[in-house]
Amino acid sequence: MTELELAQKRANDLNAKLDEFKSMVEAKASKEDISAAIGKAFEGKTLSEVMNSIVEVKELAEEIGLQVGELKNARKESQKDNLLSVIKENHDATVKAVKSNRMDVHEFNVSAKALATVSAVTSTRSYRDNELVPLDARRMVMGDLWRHVSIGKDSAGTIVYIDWDTATTARAAASVAEGVAFPESTVAWEEKSITMKKIGDTIPVTEEFVVDQSRFAGEIQMFLSDNVELALDDQLLNGDGTGAELLGLDATAPVFTPVNRGLTDATVYDLIPILRETIVFGKGNKFQPNFVMMNLTEINKYKLEKDANNNYIMPPFVSANGGIIDGITVIENNNVAANVLYIGDSRYGRIYDAAEGYSLSVGYTGTQFTQDIKTLKARKRTCLLIKDSEKPAYLKVASISAALTALEI
Repeated sequence: MTELELAQKRANDLNAKLDEFKSMVEAKASKEDISAAIGKAFEGKTLSEVMNSIVEVKELAEEIGLQVGELKNARKESQKDNLLSVIKENHDATVKAVKSNRMDVHEFNVSAKALATVSAVTSTRSYRDNELVPLDARRMVMGDLWRHVSIGKDSAGTIVYIDWDTATTARAAASVAEGVAFPESTVAWEEKSITMKKIGDTIPVTEEFVVDQSRFAGEIQMFLSDNVELALDDQLLNGDGTGAELLGLDATAPVFTPVNRGLTDATVYDLIPILRETIVFGKGNKFQPNFVMMNLTEINKYKLEKDANNNYIMPPFVSANGGIIDGITVIENNNVAANVLYIGDSRYGRIYDAAEGYSLSVGYTGTQFTQDIKTLKARKRTCLLIKDSEKPAYLKVASISAALTALEI
């Protein structure tokens, strides 16, 4: 309990006991009954000791800015006077009355005091909201686009795969006249490999923090986990495959080259069906785009498009909320750059995760051991594999505005 709360408790207890004692005096109880009541209420203290205790509590209450009369809860209007102050002033007469051989009653008047209000109490008490809320971060979507494959131990962190050699593979089948040699197709495969890359983060904490602030220690672990996942989400989109970086979608997807389609006032509603056409045309037995991805600003541009009569433009091949265009789901990813979009068939491509998955470990660096500090380390090894023969399933529009202009020329 705080000093303020202790003072309030002592004052409340004393007020209750003094009210009982005053009632006995007013009722002209016997000296023996009063003495017995005093002994029971104050654990054998003499009246002089009791009065001194009252004075001590009064002074303590005044020292911390309390009005003692305000500390007693639910007092009746007639009891709002500061009883302790009056008893202190009549200390000597009250002691004399009780100690005399005859039952004397020392009477005193309690004058009206100022109304006690909440503002008169100096207090630091308050309600404390201890709920911990997560730190804001962008929504992560890239890890949900492709299927995940877990790689066992002793794989050297490398995925070896077979892919079509698209540069030399050719289809030659054709009609054959009688007595003419058949055409000959060419087919070839290549063995390739990709290495998993590591994403990690660390944060130092003291031994005392882990023990004394365990609730916050748990938040730090979640903070590290989120940091790793955010970095991974970014790498799956923007990693260029060099050094320690993953090879992400941006560096893998072919860039769309728009051509004149003679459109008038082209919008994203026009662009997406043309992108689908580019991917599917001649390859529809394999590729069928199922997502288009852009940031919220670009999404709102086409959603809020209006005609000359101020009516929202909504083509018949678009869902009511604009979330599906020509059968393709629109994914909001606010990590996508402005004026850029990606479209593709996410069935082609996979994420390979190392056997240990996401891991959190504890260790020491430098002089941390002697300083009672330890470092929390979070890590994850993974990679995105989109084979060369699968790349035509995707397209990147490097400039939405430039593509729309080109479609109109």
